[in-house]
Amino acid sequence: MRTNLIKKILIIAGVIEISVGFIHFFMMGFIQATQGFGKLASFEFDFVTLVVFCVGILLIAFGFTTLLLAKNIEKIIDILYYYLIIKVSLWTTRVLFEILYPINFNMFLIDPFTTIVLPGLIVEMLLFYVALYLIKKELR
Repeated sequence: MRTNLIKKILIIAGVIEISVGFIHFFMMGFIQATQGFGKLASFEFDFVTLVVFCVGILLIAFGFTTLLLAKNIEKIIDILYYYLIIKVSLWTTRVLFEILYPINFNMFLIDPFTTIVLPGLIVEMLLFYVALYLIKKELR
């Protein structure tokens, strides 16, 4: 019974990850328009571009992995438990880094951008926390 709820939570979380991953491919125009990044040398800006695109690719890969694992929860519940520990750790760390190093520039017409990023990160983190909690209950 809980596996259906876990599956729905993981599908939502996976779709969010994939969506955010694709959004990363549209960030560079906004980043380049900022006062600081606009002054970078081209090779420095190329490095920033590489990092942003790689984060996008990783988010898309993580999202599809989450969707694939959600597909067969009953068969892989033990593996899914460890996967969710990793995801909870990843998103908790990302939230902490956003608090320590907020995005304090305008992106997608939102200024400062961290005002939308931080709540979104917390929602994603909580989805994985709830899924992990439910998996733990299921394994008992």
